[in-house]
Amino acid sequence: MRSYYLAVISGRRRGIGAALFRALLSLISVAYWVLHKARHLAYAAGLFRRVQFPVPVVSVGNLTAGGTGKTPCVEYVAKWFAAHQRRVAILARGYGRIEGDRDDEELSLEFENIVRLTGVDRVTQARRALEEFHADVILLDDGFQHYRIRRDLDILLVDSLNPFAGGWLLPRGLLRERPSNARRADLIVLTRSDQVESLVIDALRHQLTVLSGGKPILESLHRPVGIRSLWNKRKQDLEWLRGRNLYAFCGLGNPEGFRRTLESLGANVVKFRAFPDHHAYSAGDIRLMNLEAQEFMADTFMTTEKDAAKLRAEGFERPIALLRVELEITRGEEILEGALRGLLNVRHAAAAEALPR
Repeated sequence: MRSYYLAVISGRRRGIGAALFRALLSLISVAYWVLHKARHLAYAAGLFRRVQFPVPVVSVGNLTAGGTGKTPCVEYVAKWFAAHQRRVAILARGYGRIEGDRDDEELSLEFENIVRLTGVDRVTQARRALEEFHADVILLDDGFQHYRIRRDLDILLVDSLNPFAGGWLLPRGLLRERPSNARRADLIVLTRSDQVESLVIDALRHQLTVLSGGKPILESLHRPVGIRSLWNKRKQDLEWLRGRNLYAFCGLGNPEGFRRTLESLGANVVKFRAFPDHHAYSAGDIRLMNLEAQEFMADTFMTTEKDAAKLRAEGFERPIALLRVELEITRGEEILEGALRGLLNVRHAAAAEALPR
């Protein structure tokens, strides 16, 4: 069903049925825009209460429905604060997570002062972070459209490969809001900027400069740093991938980036399966992948850190590993570090009374 939907909104699916479906989605998109605009105006006018916490709040988000690579950026910011002796609480919705598992396990092993809290009510999560973990910094994972919590820094990610997802709002397209709302960001980070031509990056920078009103624009790439087994947690270097027959799968907004990365590292991707973004894997999914891995003679399953949070190694008939990646800022890193450094000593003294009870 998702494949059909994506084919329709992209225009690849032709015919009267697809055209009528696109027309219906366009009408729903108008309603979506009206509701989103009304919600934004209600918060701006003070009709809905916004909560300010006594510690700095940083948001990492995007304009599109998935696919920009938020996880490595969230990890980058969390590690930066942790390295500066700050206790960081990452607040995430936790789509499809397995209860008790954590996709920031590597962060927790390296930094004891990082915790990840998941749940729909982020105000409640933030309160827990302050009361139980004594957090010094709150980090909103996928928070650009979350207006309820006041933030001190809004980081907007834009995927260089597909910056505006076709230009249509949900559900006619994959935009959560109009690109002109980039002006709400404090700074913009282009992700996967190494995978497009420099002329494309220059044009995108100019477009975002106009849309955002001149906000700083940084460039970044996702740098693979290693492999970790989901069976025994054993780590391998990237050379381990070279020549290996992989059954690769993921549930990302932009799955092609994952496939390209594996192939660039010398892996032989004999089968690649892309699931919907935030996919919650079922026993049926695993049975299907086991059958396909046998058919294509794959010797290892490979997935992402984001997907590993929704999986257990049990049930897979072949070894399963995940690719570990980190965000590398290739242009403008001093701007991001300057913004983060400016928050090290920020405290909102009058915010305690705003904590929800």
